[in-house]
Amino acid sequence: MTPEFLRRYYIIRIISNPKVYGVEKNGFVPLSDLQNALDQLRINNIDDPLYDKLNQFSQKTIKRDLDKIKSYYQTIILHKRNYGYYLEGYEVNDALQEVYQKTELYLLHHHAHSWKAHVTTTRSSLSSRVDLVPLIHAIEHKLRIDITYQGWYDDNGFQIINGFFQPLHIKEINKAWYLIAHNKQFGVYAFCLDDRIKNLQISKQKVKQPIAFNPDDYYKNTIGILKTGMPAEWIHIKVANHHFKYLETNYLHHSQEIVAIPKEVDTHALDYSNPDIWGEIKVCLEPNYEFLMEILKYNLWVKVVSPLHVKNEVKHHLGLMVDYYKDI
Repeated sequence: MTPEFLRRYYIIRIISNPKVYGVEKNGFVPLSDLQNALDQLRINNIDDPLYDKLNQFSQKTIKRDLDKIKSYYQTIILHKRNYGYYLEGYEVNDALQEVYQKTELYLLHHHAHSWKAHVTTTRSSLSSRVDLVPLIHAIEHKLRIDITYQGWYDDNGFQIINGFFQPLHIKEINKAWYLIAHNKQFGVYAFCLDDRIKNLQISKQKVKQPIAFNPDDYYKNTIGILKTGMPAEWIHIKVANHHFKYLETNYLHHSQEIVAIPKEVDTHALDYSNPDIWGEIKVCLEPNYEFLMEILKYNLWVKVVSPLHVKNEVKHHLGLMVDYYKDI
């Protein structure tokens, strides 16, 4: 990340959500207020060189930055005379939302020491043998990597994998980091970057016949890292009202659609026998092991209603769990 990138990032941030930065002008951000907000961010981080160029905010510089923002993020920031800047459509698109999330994560790591009293992060299982920065470089430049990986039970029965792979993508999920990589023998394989990695070396040689990889397409019908090849299907799930609100904001899967809103959205008592507290959503995905684990995570707040074979699979696992406690 460069100081110029950070300045442009905060320009978008301030204009898209001005109230957070103390600007309340009916959704508009006058140039003077934009300059003051940038200057305050610089003052708050006066000893950090990453913030050095936040005070370069002449009207000419801002105009140049807005052109860059339009080019890089397909985000148009408009200006209304005597009012100020505003985001076209007043909504943050998905691509820009992803930039926000990744930049905020970077800044959390960047300020980890000085912010440690204010922010608690989840410990991940990332191995000390793995350095993500050169690994990302290898993905970008299609460099060949050499991996020795000693699997556990869920890695095809404790198998040991040795070989050269094309690194394709890095994915973080459930406190763990995964490297998606490919070679002819194993195809596309997900390596968990924890203690199962016994060796990982990045060569200077490029992959001779690199494959194209789009993570959005590859994981379109999955809920985590596991891709089984099972056919994706629409799964209908009843959700209790208090948790329905949560899943409206935190989608179970990107395909999620609302089928029915609970008739009683707010109730003080959680009477699960009351049909009016239940709403319904549907998702289109592989009903694999990770989906099962996700459903069980939500306890008695959700219930699968169709298709029948998915409902029966959830019921079967719950029955096995109940058997653990029958002798108590």
